[in-house]
Amino acid sequence: MLNQNKTKLENLKEKLEILKKDRERLAKKLSALRLIISEINIGSNLDKILNLIIEKCVKIIEAERGSLMLFDSQSEKLYIKSSIGLSEKTVSGVRIKPGEGIAGWVFIEGKPLLIEEGAKDPRFKKFENIEEELKSIISVPLKIKDETIGVINVDNKLKGELFDLDDLQLLSDFANEAAIAIQNAQLHQQMKNLAITDELTGLYNFRYLIERLEEEIKRAQRYERSLALIMADIDHFKEYNDTFGHLEGNRVLKSLANILKINIREVDIVGRYGGDEFIIILPEADQKEAQEIAERIRLKVERYKFIDNEDHSGETKLTLSLGVTSCFQEIISLQGLIYKVDQALYLAKRKGRNRVEVI
Repeated sequence: MLNQNKTKLENLKEKLEILKKDRERLAKKLSALRLIISEINIGSNLDKILNLIIEKCVKIIEAERGSLMLFDSQSEKLYIKSSIGLSEKTVSGVRIKPGEGIAGWVFIEGKPLLIEEGAKDPRFKKFENIEEELKSIISVPLKIKDETIGVINVDNKLKGELFDLDDLQLLSDFANEAAIAIQNAQLHQQMKNLAITDELTGLYNFRYLIERLEEEIKRAQRYERSLALIMADIDHFKEYNDTFGHLEGNRVLKSLANILKINIREVDIVGRYGGDEFIIILPEADQKEAQEIAERIRLKVERYKFIDNEDHSGETKLTLSLGVTSCFQEIISLQGLIYKVDQALYLAKRKGRNRVEVI
C-alpha cells in the first residue's frame, strides 16, 4: 500500500512538473505575443504588416508553413496575401470560395479549426498541380467584431509533433489582434488613396501627377534616362455634355479612365489633369514608344462604343486628341515639359483632332 501511494505521488509530481513546464512555455509565448502585437500595430504599410503577421505567427506556433488569406469582395474569393514555406505555384494558384475547403469553412463559420490530419479531413480541398504535404493544421478566422475578413492557416508542427489546444488558443488570440492591425492599415491605405486619386475617375489627381512628374524629371536627368509625356483631351466634349448632360459626361470620363489604365505599361502613371484632360507619365520611354502607346489609345477610344443612357437611344462615337513629348539628357523644368506636351496637343487639335502629334 505504501509503495502504491509512493508511486501515485511520483506520478502526480511528474504530471505537475509537465503542467508547470507547459504553463511556463505558454507564458513565454503570451509575452512574446504581446511584443509582436505592439510591433505590428506600429506599422501602417499593409503589405509589410501582412508579411510580419504570418512571419511571427509561424514562429510563435512553431509551424513549418503558414498563409494569410484575405477575402476579395469583387471576386468573392479568398486569396493568399502573404505566406511562409509555400511554393509560388501554390500562392498564385489557390483561390478559395467561402465554404470551400478548410479555410473556406473557417471563413463562413467564423470558428477556428484544429485538425490532426488535414489531408484526410472531408473539408480538405486538393488543387491540381499543387503538391504540398499537409499534416496537422490550424485554421483561424480574422474577425473584426462579427465580420470575418480573412483566415490564417498554419500547418505541419516542427519536430514532427501535432498542434494542441494551447496552440489553437494562442493563434486565435493572435488573429484577433492581427485583424485589428490589418483593418487599421487598410483604412490608412484608403485615406492615402483618397488624398492622391481623382474621386470621379479613380486615376491619380492633379497634385499627385505634378509631384510624380517632378520626381521622374529629376530621376531622368540624374541617371541620364529618357522620359516621355502624353497629354490627351476628348474632342468636342463640351458639346457632348451640353447634348447629353453631365451625368452622361461623367460616365464617359470613367470609361475613358479605364481605357487609359489598360493600355499603358505597368510602370506608367496616368492621372486626370483637369476637366477632360489626362496626362500619362512614361518613365524610361523614348519618343517613338510613347507615340505608339498614344496611337494605340487613340484607336481604342475611336472604336469604343459609348452607349447613351436610357434617355438616349443609339451609340455615340467620341475621339481623342493626344500630344506627345519627351526629354533625354536635357535640362528641362516641369513647366517646360508640360508646355511642350500642351503645344503638341494643341497641334493635334488644330490639325483636325482625333490624331497624335509629337513635339
